[in-house]
Amino acid sequence: MTTVERVLSFDYFMSLSNIIKELTYFGAYDPIQVWEGYCKYIEKSESHKQKPIPTKGFQKISGFSLEGLQELYKERGLALVLMHYGNYRYTKSTILNAIMKIKAEKPVLLVVDEESYKSESQFEVIAKLYSELNIQMIIAENASSGLRIARHLKNGGIVVLYLDGMTGYGKDKSPIRVPFISSEISLRSGFFRLLEKTQVPVIGAISPTDDELLISLPIISDKFEATASSLMSFFRQTLLADPSQWRLWYRHHLFVEGLPNTMNMQKKPNTTTWICNQVSPKIMLEEETGDVYQYMETN
Repeated sequence: MTTVERVLSFDYFMSLSNIIKELTYFGAYDPIQVWEGYCKYIEKSESHKQKPIPTKGFQKISGFSLEGLQELYKERGLALVLMHYGNYRYTKSTILNAIMKIKAEKPVLLVVDEESYKSESQFEVIAKLYSELNIQMIIAENASSGLRIARHLKNGGIVVLYLDGMTGYGKDKSPIRVPFISSEISLRSGFFRLLEKTQVPVIGAISPTDDELLISLPIISDKFEATASSLMSFFRQTLLADPSQWRLWYRHHLFVEGLPNTMNMQKKPNTTTWICNQVSPKIMLEEETGDVYQYMETN
């Protein structure tokens, strides 16, 4: 049987490996098709950074209402937790547009990693949007960020954080393990400990499709582990429905704590040899398992 070689950039190569490892267990997905959908999603997302396409807005808002969020924010601070899924930028701007006028004098703190801070700052369109929404980015890895977040929440402000950001200051000695799709992942615990101490409500929001916004009910944390688990459960239903729309597949391997050890009793011959030559030595991918090996030249 003839095999075809496909050479991928490192990020696309690792995203394919991670998708195969995460989804093979279920038997309900074709990992290659999911990866191809992911590639299209990334290309679309990157083009929107340069030239956003006007949106008609969400046709359906399910779960907690925007009016409910406005009433909640009148009384206290608020934490908004998102994932890099689907139209996550519009998810964020839709919610902030609905509630920021309640306390127009207060900025919105957006917690980002250092890499995102640098990349977001490069795009004029994003900078303009953040200015309109009174968004101030703070870098998760900075030592002072935790204290700044706590003060802002206590003073009735809103903090936006991505659950899948996975970064913070120093090493987390007690990370929280939660189910992802078939694996478990580690979440940093610091933000959830702050929520427990400040007793500020937290909501999750995600766009299952370009036309739909789903908002969780507010949670007041009494146990920080349970809050993190509840939020991940909220997001997980959408991840399961269409895994291709999650942006961070390319770095998923850095945070996985455990994958099911599946037995493949129906091994099929590979029709494609997946190669990445952006690293030295070159690496290749086992299509059935997602395992990565050093590429060996054949004569």
